[in-house]
Amino acid sequence: MTQMKKGEKTREHILKTTRAILVANGFHNTSISDIIKASGVKKGNLYYHFASKEDIGLEVLEDAKEEFFQFLAQSFQGHSPCAKVVNSCQAIFAEQKKNNFVGGCLFGNAALEMSDLNPRFSEVIHGVFAHWVDEIERHLSMAGEGSLLLGNVSSALMAKTIVATIEGGIMMSRVSKDQADLKECLVVIAAMLGQ
Repeated sequence: MTQMKKGEKTREHILKTTRAILVANGFHNTSISDIIKASGVKKGNLYYHFASKEDIGLEVLEDAKEEFFQFLAQSFQGHSPCAKVVNSCQAIFAEQKKNNFVGGCLFGNAALEMSDLNPRFSEVIHGVFAHWVDEIERHLSMAGEGSLLLGNVSSALMAKTIVATIEGGIMMSRVSKDQADLKECLVVIAAMLGQ
């Protein structure tokens, strides 16, 4: 494993710090001054690594996307394809619980705030959700249509519904600060998959 250079460490630090701010406050409510204050870097150093606030936001999304894809790949654990999907959903629940349901989902938040305003943000966010749906669909396809409770619903539509249900549950738990809102969504997902 290669060691990170000082400039790479600084860039990584800015990205991770900015991600935490964006999850808490959103893109529009985050200023360059907020990022400088939270990261402790000088303004010139920030602009050495990123041309604009938009560039920082996009890089945060790209960085988070890669992390999320790795997380997803590791989260599909279990004895059957449907069990793997349910366990992946449970892993997402566990991540939200770690944060006490504060902030919600970076991608869901950014979709609500930025997708109508900025096509570059929209493209990254669409890619995240499309990949997530594809991964779930791949597992459901392995299970076969007959193993799903709603046998007349395609695995593609079921996968999209699962992602939408999780995102909605995350949003509801974020508002209520009650894990039951997301947990109940996962109960329904498990029931639809016969788990």
